[in-house]
Order: sequence, then C-alpha cells, then structure tokens
Amino acid sequence: MKNKFLIIMKQLTIICLFLFSAITFAQNIKVKGTITSDVDGMALPGVSVIIQGTNRGTATDFDGQFQLEVSQGDILVISYVGYKEVKVPISNNANYNIKLQEDIAQLDAVVVVGYSTERKKDITGAITIVSVDELNTVATPNVISKLQSVATPNVISKLQSKVPGLSLTSSGVPGGNDTQISIRGLTSVFGGTGPLWVIDGVQTSNPAGLNPNEIESIQVLKDAASAGIYGTEAARGVIIVTTKQAKKGSAKITLDSRVTLNTIREDFSVLGSQDWLDVRYRANGGVPVVAGSFVYTPGTPLPEFLDANNNLRLSNTNWVDVITRNSISTTTDFGYSIAKNNWKLFTGLGHAKDDGIIRNTYYERGTFRLNSSINFFNEKLTIGENLTVAHFGEVRANSMEDALLQNPLIPVYAEDGTWGGPTGAGLQDKWNPLAILEINKNNVQKTWRTFGNVFLDYEIIDGLKFSTKFNFDHNSYKYDEHTASFNQNGSILGNIFIQDGQNYERFARNRNVSDTYIFTNLLSYNKEFGDHSLSAFVGHETFRKDQNNEFSRIQVLQGTKVDFENIAQYDIIADESILDAYGIGADSKRESMFGKLSYDYADKYYVSASVRRDGSSRFGRNNRYGIFPTASVGWTLSNENFLKESTSINNLKLRASWGGNGNADILEYAQYSIYNIALENSNYDLSGDGTGPIDLGVSPNQVGNPDLKWEQSYQTNIGLDVSLLDSRINLVVDVYEKTTSDLLLQTVQPAVLGEAGGTLFFNAGDMVNRGIDIVLGYGSKLKNDFKFGIDLTYSAYKNEVTALNNSDNFILQGVSYTGVGNPIGSYFGFIADGIFRTPEEVAVHAEQTGKALGNLRYRDLNGDGTINQEDRTIIGNPHPDFIYGINLTASYKNWDFGLFFDGRQGNDMYNSQRELLDFPYFGFNHGLNTLDAWSPSNANSTIPALSTADTNDQRRPSTYFVEDGSFFRLKNVSVSYNFDTEKINKIGLAGAKIYLQAENLINVTSFTGFDYEVPGLSRTGIGIAGMAVYPHTKTFSLGFNLQF
Repeated sequence: MKNKFLIIMKQLTIICLFLFSAITFAQNIKVKGTITSDVDGMALPGVSVIIQGTNRGTATDFDGQFQLEVSQGDILVISYVGYKEVKVPISNNANYNIKLQEDIAQLDAVVVVGYSTERKKDITGAITIVSVDELNTVATPNVISKLQSVATPNVISKLQSKVPGLSLTSSGVPGGNDTQISIRGLTSVFGGTGPLWVIDGVQTSNPAGLNPNEIESIQVLKDAASAGIYGTEAARGVIIVTTKQAKKGSAKITLDSRVTLNTIREDFSVLGSQDWLDVRYRANGGVPVVAGSFVYTPGTPLPEFLDANNNLRLSNTNWVDVITRNSISTTTDFGYSIAKNNWKLFTGLGHAKDDGIIRNTYYERGTFRLNSSINFFNEKLTIGENLTVAHFGEVRANSMEDALLQNPLIPVYAEDGTWGGPTGAGLQDKWNPLAILEINKNNVQKTWRTFGNVFLDYEIIDGLKFSTKFNFDHNSYKYDEHTASFNQNGSILGNIFIQDGQNYERFARNRNVSDTYIFTNLLSYNKEFGDHSLSAFVGHETFRKDQNNEFSRIQVLQGTKVDFENIAQYDIIADESILDAYGIGADSKRESMFGKLSYDYADKYYVSASVRRDGSSRFGRNNRYGIFPTASVGWTLSNENFLKESTSINNLKLRASWGGNGNADILEYAQYSIYNIALENSNYDLSGDGTGPIDLGVSPNQVGNPDLKWEQSYQTNIGLDVSLLDSRINLVVDVYEKTTSDLLLQTVQPAVLGEAGGTLFFNAGDMVNRGIDIVLGYGSKLKNDFKFGIDLTYSAYKNEVTALNNSDNFILQGVSYTGVGNPIGSYFGFIADGIFRTPEEVAVHAEQTGKALGNLRYRDLNGDGTINQEDRTIIGNPHPDFIYGINLTASYKNWDFGLFFDGRQGNDMYNSQRELLDFPYFGFNHGLNTLDAWSPSNANSTIPALSTADTNDQRRPSTYFVEDGSFFRLKNVSVSYNFDTEKINKIGLAGAKIYLQAENLINVTSFTGFDYEVPGLSRTGIGIAGMAVYPHTKTFSLGFNLQF
C-alpha cells in the first residue's frame, strides 16, 4: 500500500512539474522587434520599450532592434522623443515591426521665455536654449548646445563657451562662486555685469544654491526683445532656469555620484634660495648679501637649520609647494519623482564638497528641493510650489601672494618648533603663509538660503488663464572671524596687533540677512484660428527687498575668550577695545505693469511686441518710472511654397528685433544725502582752545540727487536660423548693436561745494557694443553603430564709450581707463620702447629720471623732450577679438565620447605680477625672469638690469606689463559607458552609466603670468593679473548614474 502511494505521488509530481513548465513556458515569451520611423524608414536607436505597469523593459540598439521576455496579455509601451507613444499588446507573434509617427507637439516643444512659453520655431529673438538632461554627467553626442560637463558644483561654470555672446571670468576658488558673467559685453560703467537669473520665476542676481543636477532647462535671453519684458533688471541679459518636474509614469529614482582629483593647472615657480642669493648679489652691484646673520658672496654654501625632528635642512623653501596640495572633490545627488493622474512630485537631495587646492580651504554645499503640483476640476485649476533649501560653508583664505613673495631662505618651522620667520635684516618677508592658513581654518563663512514660490493657475475659459505666483528668497549669512596671534621664531612676530608691548587678538562678527518678495499676477490668452495663432498676456508685479547687516570687530588681549553672539554689546565710546561696530539696513521696492502680444500666420510670419513700465524706489520722484518697449518679427522662408518641398532645406528663418530695457543697479538710497556721525572724520573741540571735550560731528557720506534716472539700453538684433539635410546641419547667426545711454556714474564732491568727501551719483555718458554670435552644428547619421557630431560657437564684439560727461571726460583707476572713443577698462600708461642698450641711446633720449644702461626706455609721445604724465596713452585693450568653442562628440554602441575645446583671441592682459617679481627692489622672492636680466654680457635681454634702487620708476604702468592674453585649451575630455538595459533590468535597475572625464589637460598661451584666467569684469579692472591669484586646476573625475 505504501509503495503504491509513493508511485502515485511520483506520477502526480511529474504531472505537476510538466504542467508548471508548460504554464511557465506559456507565460514567458521572448519577443523580438525592430522599431523604425514612418517618415524615412530609418531605424531608431534608444527607443524605450517598457512592459506596461512595471519598470521592466529595454531599449533598442543602434539598429532599432530589441529583445524582451514577456507574458501573454502584456502590453508594450513604446516611447521616443519626437514621436508619438505606441502601445502594442502581446499576441502569439514572436517578432514585431513597429513604426513610430512623428509627434509634432514634441518637435515643436515649448520653452520658457519670460512670464510665458513659446514654441521653439516661433521664437523671433536671440535666445540660446541649452539642454541639461544629464547636466552632471558626460555630455551625450546627440544633443546640440548641451552644456559642457565640468566637475564643479557651480552652474555658471557649465555655461562657458557653450552660449555664444556669453563671457566668464573667475579664479580657481573652490565652488566657483566668484565667477563673473557678462552677455554681449559690458553695458554699464558703474553698475554690475551679471545678468538677471530667473529660477522657476524667482528673480535674482545670484544663482548660489542651484543644484546643476536638478535643472530641467536653461534659456539665455540675449537681445532686448526677448529680455525686455523684465524691464529694469534685464539690461545685461536674462538666464531663465526651469528645474525638474515629475513626468507621468512609474516612480523614478536617480542616484548620481562623482569623485574628482584636482591638481594645479599652471606652473607657479619662483626662485630657490641659491638663485635668489645670486640675483640679489648682482642687484647689489657685487656687495655681499646680508640676510639676518648670514652673509652671502658667490660660492658661500646655503645656510642650514634644524627642523622640528632635529634633522639638518637647507634653507630652501618652496612656499607654493608648502601651501598647496592635490585635493579631492565629491558630489552626490539623489532624486525621486512620481506623477499620478492629478498630482506630481519631484524631490532631490544633493551634497557637494570641493576641497581647495590651497590647504585648509574648501567649499561645501547641501541642497534640498521639492517641486510639486496638484490639479482640480479636470485640470482647470493647478496649485503648486517650487522650493529650494541650501546651506553653504566655505573657507576662502588665500595665501598665494604670501607664498610667491616669501623669501625661500626662511624655513616653514623654526628650530624651536614655532613658525618660521625672518631672523634679521635683508629678509623682507610676508607673514608665514602656512601659519595664516592654519589660524584661519576655522573661520567658516556660513550661508542658509531658502528660495522658491507658490503658484496658482486657473483656466477661466478655453485659452484664457489667470496665474498668480508668490516668489520668495531668504538669505542668512554668518561669518565669525578670529585673527589669532602666532609665534614666529619663538616670539610673537606673527601678530601685528601690538600696543604698549601687549599682544592682542581680533574677533569680528558679521551677520547679513536679506529677504526678497515678488508677487506676480498674470492674465494670458492663447488661441488658434485656422492658420492664425494669437497669444497675449498682461501682468502686474510688486517687488520688495529688505537687507540688514551687522558688523562688530574688537581687539582683546591674547588668550581672551570672546562670545561672538555678544560681541556687539561693548560700549563703542567708553571701551577702547571696539574697533568697529555698525548696523546697516536698506530696502528697495519696485512696481511693474507689463504686457506682450504675439501673432503668427501659417507658421510663416511672426510679429511680437511688448511693453513694461517700472517704478523704482531707488530713483527720486522726478524720474521714478521708466517705460521699456520691444518689437520683433520673423519670416520662416522654408514654409513658403517655393521651399516647402525642398528635401535639403528643413528650416530657413529670418528674425529681426528691437527693444529697450533698463538698469537700476545703484545703491538703494542714492537719491538722498547721507551723513555720518563718527569720531574719525568729524570730531571737534567746541571750546575752540583745544582743552575742551571732543564732541561727535557730522561728515558727508553721500550727496543726494533727486534727478537720477535709469540707464537705458536699446538693442537691434538681426538673426538667421538654418537647418539642412534632415537637420544634420544647423546654423544660427545673430548680429546686434546695443546702445546704452544715461550711464550711471559716481564722483567725489570737492570741498568748495561744502560736501568734501561726499559721493554723488549722476547720469552722464553713452556706450555702444556691436557684435556677432554664431553657432554651427553637424550631426551624422547612424552607420555601423557609429555616430558623431561637431558644434562650433563663435562670438565677437567691439565696445566703445561714446560719451562721458564728467569733469575729466574719462575715468582712471590705477591702470584701468574708461574714456570717450575707447573700450571700457582699457589700459593706460607709458609706452616702454625696450631697454637702453648703449651709452649713445641714453645720451640722445628725452629727459627721463633715472635713465641708464639696462633700464626701461619710455617713449616721448608729445615730443617735448621730457618723459612725464603727458606721455601716457592707451596701451592695451582687455576685450577679446573673438571667443570660440569646439565640441566634438561621438558614440559607438554603448560608448559615448566627447572632446571640448575653447579659446579666446586678441585680448590684452596686464601682468602686474611682474611689478614685484621682475624688479628686486625688496627682500621678497623674485620671478624666474630675473635670471635672464640685462647685463653687458647679456645685452639682448628684454628684462631690465637688476638693481635694488628704482631710480627709473620702472613699476609705473607701461606696455612692459601688457601681454597677449589669448589662449586655446582642451577644456574637457569625457568617455562614458551605458550598460545594456535588458541586463540591468534583471537586477532592478532601469538605467546605469559610468563615466570618466578630465578637464584643462592642454592649455596653450603666450601669457607669462601664473594664470591666464583672472577675475575682474568691470571698469575697475579687466584682465589684470595680480599676485593674490587662486590657482585653477586640472581635474580627473570618475562618476556613475543609476536609475531605478
């Protein structure tokens, strides 16, 4: 019985297994397919093939083919950018040939252009649209105008040379937050240079806190017709940023992470101890060099010292090596998005840490984003918000100037373990550079920023919509600074705060809080009537910004404990330890009304006009309001009957625009007279005999001007858009002229007017920029799994000040000159005609103080026989002849490759580093040029003779310091691998990519300074290379992107 039972059970088991296998076989079917375009029959690579209701799926290969295991009854959802989505039920077929139809709505995708959206093909202004789908990963080769992928947490740096007409200058400061940006050149003498940023509707001059990985799209509005709708804030261009929103479909999780190695890009070499002593000996005219207790003549061995470990070391310190390092940067971003029938949500977390190339400096950023919305009444009513919370911490100390100038004979540490310093005369020094970085490493600048908006959209009737949006931007800055004493060579020499033999330390407390509120109400109408399309909107906006700053600084005996939060409680008069204590509050308001009307007929003819009226509290009642009109037209020739059937011309469009906008970038209370109550400049003994008490007085700080008015810029733009050969070749050309009138200037009033020392703002001057922007791109067809593309950008402009009605008709600050008939920020000084090489040259030259063999010879421009201030002239132009970028991309199967080159041509730079490094007048270190200085045996040298006395005033501004600042570089190299979707689906991933990239690998320039990229983009200094440069870096990055 038992055996029979076992036999039956075995038979049942076999039957069950057979049935299970059959069912399994029936449920799991491997299907294949090919997906092509119904337009030209071409295979479509990268098409998404997903089983409906799951996250299982795959993507087509480069031949448009796919394989996927499915079950009976499954439905395949086929989707591809630019084509309509298709759903394919699984039947008994094992092979599917699927054709996708073009989705005109996607091909005519809309972009945000200023309080509204437009189809790309309807744009009549000069707008660069930047795709940022994978902003923090390697650039894919199939997207034109994609941002370069750079290893920085700052979004501004990613725009470089990708947008024609846009120029950047920066140092290598961690985080890149000192980057300055201009669009189509400088347009203001006194005002700033940066464009207006509009982030999800929030208007700001500062994009700090914006995580590049959370950006959906960027539009750069360059002409007045595009930017004019923003009125007073748009004179310098507008950058519109839209952050990511959830899209319908399954929930999506993304994880991006990258690690970067940073190394110094340039060579920062100066003299070692032996060379310094030799140069110094020659400069002394053969007199022995006295450096502390050490006396040097040629052949004397270098001095030695004991380090902290009692090891004998030569006194030969490379201070640049001491304070710099190879550093590591990391970024990690997490995103989650989900969208259901009537609501959607996107949230992101990000962290970035950028350790500086200079020791103890860093930048760290944490961000949180929440974008959500919900629909009611069949999507007639939408309520939502966009929120960003960001925190920054950074230490920005820079000892590079100290390191370059510190004498190499000085050791890092003295024999007693204290910081090394000069031991006597002849070693003119800076403070110990590493010590400065060490005592400053806890002085962290901290910022909290919360910005975003809440909004409501309501469709009143078909085509008519009311929108209201409340934008907010809160910034809270905190900086507690402790400037401590430190020992050099066993004594308190590293502390300049010494009074009556006592050693002091300083503490400073800085708090800055600002709040910006913008309330916008908009009524818009969009309607199509056959071939006619009409869109219009009118709006009202109020703006308010409140700022409060508190600053206190005290000096106390060394070792005193100080509570930063109570630092301002000291009595400013009674307590002599108070050095500074003040609070400043300011607010500004703006009210605006604006409107825009756009019309097109049959996608051929386009007309658009807008007007905005702004009123600002920054101007007096006589000129408080400004009106800014714009107009533009477009003609799409390729839609005319005579070109419509062309197989080679896909798009041919002419554009023209004109418009005006304003600039109100002055102090909040420039219209008012302001006086200071202070001891420093206005104290007075009322007794008249010098024996009475000193009473506080009042001194002028600013002279009011109720007639102040806007700077106004008017710009004309003519553009051409061309697409050829199935849009494989694309060309965009824009030519423009931008005129700015009523330039805002600032001057100091003379004493005869009773306002000595008081500054006055006034309108006086005009400026013009003329230029051209070009983008040319080519993308090949897919062939043998290979595809490549090339994008070229080119921009050029000429700047000229056409009027400047101040007392001198020019502005001179140091070497920077702004005057009529010349570009803003030109260089002004003497023309150095080489070096005096013979006694005869010295004898016949004009009267020049200190002229001698080996000294610089200056040109007598006015021919009066004397070299003096009247012989100064324009000696350099810091504006480039043109800026360009070259982006090469390729893909082969799952691999993507990218090379990005950029450059600048024809700009002069003023190398003020040579003022100290080429002339050994002080006991600092010197540059390598001094090794090749002129001497009777080296008569062909272009470096002046060595001397410790500057009898010839050779550090005066002259062409000796003006150099060609042109450069060409390989900015970015990238390679990435996309893992096969079908394979990674099996481990729960929807997508995976790994990538490598390197930056600044090749840099070609004739500039002899330490860095051809220097900050400065205003009349006070463009392209002036000083000593306090923060090094740029070469970077090598490894990263990955995962999608779940």
